[in-house]
Amino acid sequence: MNIIRAIRLLRSQPPMRLSINTVHSGPQSQPAELPAASNPLRPFYFAVHPDLFGQFPREKKVNESSLKQLNGYLESIQAGCPHLPPSLKFYIRENNVNQDNRTGPVGFKSVQFTILSKDFLTVVEEILSSCDLPTCHLEKLRSTQPTKSTAMPLRRWDEAVVHDFFTRPGSHRNLRRSQIKKDIRLRSWVSNNMPKIEKRRKQSQTVRDTNRTLETKLCGDYGVLSVDCDCELGCFIVKSCLQSFLRLCRQHPDMTYFLKGKTIMFSNNYSGVSADGQIVLSHEDVWQHWFMLISSLPRYEAVVEHIPVLEKQLSALMSQVKVRRDCNVATVMAVSYAKWLQRLIESLQLDGTEHFFSVGNLSKYRIVLQGENSTLRLSQTGQFLVPISCPPSQLVHFIRRKLSDSQYLLQQYDRDYRVEGEEMQRCREVLELAALRKDHNVSMPQMISCCQRLRHQYLELSPLLKGARLRVTQFYSITQDGDVCIPWNWRM
Repeated sequence: MNIIRAIRLLRSQPPMRLSINTVHSGPQSQPAELPAASNPLRPFYFAVHPDLFGQFPREKKVNESSLKQLNGYLESIQAGCPHLPPSLKFYIRENNVNQDNRTGPVGFKSVQFTILSKDFLTVVEEILSSCDLPTCHLEKLRSTQPTKSTAMPLRRWDEAVVHDFFTRPGSHRNLRRSQIKKDIRLRSWVSNNMPKIEKRRKQSQTVRDTNRTLETKLCGDYGVLSVDCDCELGCFIVKSCLQSFLRLCRQHPDMTYFLKGKTIMFSNNYSGVSADGQIVLSHEDVWQHWFMLISSLPRYEAVVEHIPVLEKQLSALMSQVKVRRDCNVATVMAVSYAKWLQRLIESLQLDGTEHFFSVGNLSKYRIVLQGENSTLRLSQTGQFLVPISCPPSQLVHFIRRKLSDSQYLLQQYDRDYRVEGEEMQRCREVLELAALRKDHNVSMPQMISCCQRLRHQYLELSPLLKGARLRVTQFYSITQDGDVCIPWNWRM
């Protein structure tokens, strides 16, 4: 009953997500502290600040999302490697704009614009002009800028170098098709992009060194076991997260008691506590959300401690099958996972326990629980992917039909897993790579083949890739962190 009460208590709490630009320094909410380079945009930030839209959740969400894109684009300009120009929409207080063409709620007006420059002050001027805000203060700033900083018109963007482009749905497939048509070869592509790779690698190396220092300080001063992050998070974002979290620890020393022996993971998704007990912090959340999450850790710990009990109970109901967590998901949240286990256990207890005794002992097989919208299927690794809404009779029938297939795939997976690790290690050593990893959509046979072919071409590739951070994907690109992405089926 304790686990059920804990889950209900956590579910009954109101959402803790806060505005990304809200910082509480006292009893009242104040605008977020802006970087010095963003001072010219202060009138704009005060006009679109999400705190002004407390009674208008839809408009508030639009402004939050657009501010994230805008801040990311401004940071990329200052870093010297701008992203694709974003199209933005904001809701603004009507006393800052003309009264005509109002499409938002009473007291607000919607403004849409696309940034067509990579010069900071030109971007600022475009934003202020689009919102009918004064721009006279920009002339003084322009006079103090070096003359070489001129506005650059929008050009045809190089689709192989802008990392953010690859996170958009469908872009991988489109880019892969375009690169196949161009018949890109690995050696020539790396040679042509070497100056860009070296520049970004040097820029990111300084940040990585800083991150290691911050991680050491966090572990040494506050007893944190380790610090991890999603592979999709760049080192620049991780640095910002580490700095914000250390600042939070200094401001709230009582909170650090809950951090001892814990693993902190900065995520690209939601904040929470994983099924493994990791403290997951979204880089999109402000420190107040982090503070409330860590302060409520004792409630989550009751759920985390009960998860192994639920897994054993489910295994016993399913003829000792091994219950595994989805390795393709960065973090499985504890509360959701406990609810999945509890729901499937209750379903089997009501109808289905006796069916599994006819299947026989399933201790050699593995199941992975998934959401109710997924489908019952057998993965390429031999695991049964089971939606929590699956009827017990259908589940038993499917497992009985796929036992031989699962056994074959499990043996192949165990063999490929060992070979893949060995090949990746040899490839790192032969090519003297700083790091080597792969995306989830690259299978183990594909990775093994890629590493073997890289080793066979080490005489030509080693001088080009020495010290590189290599990432095997489905396409060619260079990330903002300087990682070199190559397709697994590259051609020399």
